[in-house]
Amino acid sequence: MAERALRRLSSPMKRGLHAAKAEEALRTEGPRPLLDAEAAALGESVEVIVARVADQRKKYDAKCAKIESARIKARADIRAAASAAEQKRIVNQLSADLQA
Repeated sequence: MAERALRRLSSPMKRGLHAAKAEEALRTEGPRPLLDAEAAALGESVEVIVARVADQRKKYDAKCAKIESARIKARADIRAAASAAEQKRIVNQLSADLQA
């Protein structure tokens, strides 16, 4: 379920591209071809693109952390559950939480 929630955020190709753009945005020196291309395509300054990419990366990282935290908690709760019914309730709750 957690893996499915992460996959919904974006495809593997997009995740790789977003990671590369975030890495470029953090760099203070050297070429930034992805950010330069985006700035040229949108008619905006590279600084505006860098700020946008950095902000989006923070949001993405926070969402991934929330999903991972929920997964770890559910796993611990399932191990501590006294019955299969309780385990099923935990799984269903995790699924519902990740859909929200």
